[in-house]
Amino acid sequence: KDQVFQPSTVASSEGAMVEIFCNHSVSNAYNFFWYLHFPGCAPRLLVKGSKPSQQGRYNMTYERFSSSLLILQVREADAAVYYCAVEDTEAGNP
Repeated sequence: KDQVFQPSTVASSEGAMVEIFCNHSVSNAYNFFWYLHFPGCAPRLLVKGSKPSQQGRYNMTYERFSSSLLILQVREADAAVYYCAVEDTEAGNP
């Protein structure tokens, strides 16, 4: 069964750049999704795509079995839980 793995904690200082990694075992991954989640709120989609892309301060890159979310100029308000998801070309579902 395909799985997604993420580090439990990433730390950074305000104004710096931070990179959050996501590894997966999906051999035919098509789309990557990164979500931001604050406690008590619904997760919010930050960036998605089948190629490297940028949305504001969020920059998503990927390779065959990994993806990363680069947050530029980290702010205190960025302290949250970040999730990645992978869409399989065969399944068609993230």
